[in-house]
Amino acid sequence: MAFIKAENEGIFCGGKPILLRGFGLGGWFLPEGYMWKLYTKCDRPRRMEKMLIELCGSEYAAYFWKEYYDRYITEKDIELIAKEGFNSVRLPLNARHLYEIKDRKMEFIPETIARVDRLIRWCKKYQIYVILDMHGAPGGQTGQNIDDSEKDEPGLFLEEQYKEELLSLWQMLASRYAKEEIIAGYDLLNEPLPEWNKQYYNQLIPLYRRLMKEIRKVDQNHMIILEGVHWSTDFTIFDELTEEEAAENIMLQFHKYWSNPDKESLKEFIDTAKRLKVPLYMGEGGENNCDWYTTAFPLFERLGISWSFWSYKKMDCTNSPITFSEPEGLTEIINWIDTKQEIKREKAIWIFNNFLTAIAEYKVNDMVFHALKRQVPVIIPCEAYDDYQIYSRRMPGADLRKSEPVTILFENGKTGEVEYKRYGGEEQPKEENLVLQLYDRDSVGYAFCSDKEVVTAVVMVSGNGTIRMELNGQEQVIKKEIAGVNSFTGVFRCAASERHIIQLICEKGPLVVDTIHLL
Repeated sequence: MAFIKAENEGIFCGGKPILLRGFGLGGWFLPEGYMWKLYTKCDRPRRMEKMLIELCGSEYAAYFWKEYYDRYITEKDIELIAKEGFNSVRLPLNARHLYEIKDRKMEFIPETIARVDRLIRWCKKYQIYVILDMHGAPGGQTGQNIDDSEKDEPGLFLEEQYKEELLSLWQMLASRYAKEEIIAGYDLLNEPLPEWNKQYYNQLIPLYRRLMKEIRKVDQNHMIILEGVHWSTDFTIFDELTEEEAAENIMLQFHKYWSNPDKESLKEFIDTAKRLKVPLYMGEGGENNCDWYTTAFPLFERLGISWSFWSYKKMDCTNSPITFSEPEGLTEIINWIDTKQEIKREKAIWIFNNFLTAIAEYKVNDMVFHALKRQVPVIIPCEAYDDYQIYSRRMPGADLRKSEPVTILFENGKTGEVEYKRYGGEEQPKEENLVLQLYDRDSVGYAFCSDKEVVTAVVMVSGNGTIRMELNGQEQVIKKEIAGVNSFTGVFRCAASERHIIQLICEKGPLVVDTIHLL
């Protein structure tokens, strides 16, 4: 493998273009309460640590965390990510556990940096790139649970000492890994400064400049990744960044949750990247359902945007690739948080031992992997088309992909914004279901990959007319007359390939197309 380099608006490995496609290892070095179903009750590592000590004592708490870090992500996870065809991981770091100050000198905490080194060894073995993500900076960069802040304040921007420690920490990391080719880049700050702390926005670009200068003193090899403000959704802070600065092997990162999976929603990010001639990285997106995944992530790839799904692993879920069972007795812990009703130490230890057992006995949600890759078997929402040829006029309907001529309608006839907030992976409610309306000669195409020799496509179609289904541009053609509501099925032979495309052509319409099932 070779160093990843940012050149113009792309990233390259050994002179060849590459897209990073992978997963954020959330919940490992910086667990968040919602990943344990504790939500706001006990929402960040320092509060979880305090809970363990209160319930189980310091000795057991130390044992628990060692076992937790050793079991939550293992070599088997990296092997699985590689086997599924992905090529990168984003590692969230918690500065509080990464360094200590002894005799006025910053040093790595041996146990933590050893675990980082171990992950890097696994990733080298399976050829998976690593992005080091400063998820919890000294003092906290957001004042929220995600950075493990102590006082719910963005301390990094309130005290100069925290900035100095961050500068030293990144220089230490860059010095240690300057020659490590498996590291794709350094993500300097995760989601800095939500909007309600915008009075500190003017500190961010100067801090980025200081960090880049310190890193470049010891490491000229790695990409430096800069995030926007307000959960990495606002790029206006980059207005003062110059093209000359951005030419120093820089990539810009945005995050995307619970919003339209269309190019229009990415315009600010794309325009900024074009102005600065840098590549884009969608560093966090997920926490939704598979319909959203199979629409959004292929979109990023069509636009040449690298991506990292969040999060790879969570408790008792269907919308992350990896999950583990809720440990027996967890409800008693949640009740204790609410009421402080006594739990005997032996019982608390038993519950947290169950937790350690559960995280090691994970399950794979294959449907999430399939949605991200559009791999058969997969369900593709009709609005997730990859190409189109439209001769008709777009009709009012859903406010989605509005710059394109395809008519996207709500099935129930309403108009306006689509509601995409499916935090737990719930299916879209019927009132949010979308359909496409096609008229004579209109067509849409859906890309997919398959390792099967035979693929069955099932499309729900309604109306009165004729529809034609083609695989890979008239390679195989099936036609059907439609009257009322019909299930249109086509069986196709296709060699194992990274990409095929199913084309739906309305020969005579109008016709209404719903979800596409590929089996």
